[in-house]
Amino acid sequence: MFARVNTSRNRNFVLEIMMIVVGINIALWFEGWFDDLKDIETEQQYLAGLRDDLVVDLSTLDQVISANSAKLEKLEGIIPGLPDLLDADPDVQADAIFTPSNYFFFEPSDFTYRSMQESGDFRLLSDAETKKSMLRLVRLYRDIDMLQDNFIQAMDDGYIPLMMSGFDIAAGQVNDPTFLDDMQFRNFFTFTYQDISNRVAAYSMARDDVRVLLELIEAQIK
Repeated sequence: MFARVNTSRNRNFVLEIMMIVVGINIALWFEGWFDDLKDIETEQQYLAGLRDDLVVDLSTLDQVISANSAKLEKLEGIIPGLPDLLDADPDVQADAIFTPSNYFFFEPSDFTYRSMQESGDFRLLSDAETKKSMLRLVRLYRDIDMLQDNFIQAMDDGYIPLMMSGFDIAAGQVNDPTFLDDMQFRNFFTFTYQDISNRVAAYSMARDDVRVLLELIEAQIK
């Protein structure tokens, strides 16, 4: 009789343990399921944010490419006439002198991407090609930023001091005509032309990459 009682108790104990294990597994499954749903919802929010940022970037890149292309055309008209700039009208001189130091830069709208990186949520992007394209675009943005910084540095270290030494900004006229014949002064126009050409190429490449990434993201937004 005691053996039957013990056997019954053991059976009940085993059943209780099994029920507890099954209950825990079900709870874990539901928790994982809810986490997956939450991750999917968060991913959709990030995708929408990335799309909005990229649409802004695309518009900005169009404007920057257009403005810099126009500046290239202007430089093409100025550079051949540099040897005669000393004899040109003051207005023509002033317009030419200010041309290299005028710039049109690109600043990405990367709030969503930075938020994902800082929070560790970049992993939530489920599409591998989207991740790859996003990282490639970010690297290109960094290259563009470096090109822009280098141009500013060259202007600050070389052209601006040279211009300030020979041009009276308040009066809007040349006060030291000799600097118009300075080789360094003329070389900055060629440097500016080459630098802008490189940046326009980088801007155009970024614009193409933005369009590709936008298509990938649009296909995933529900």
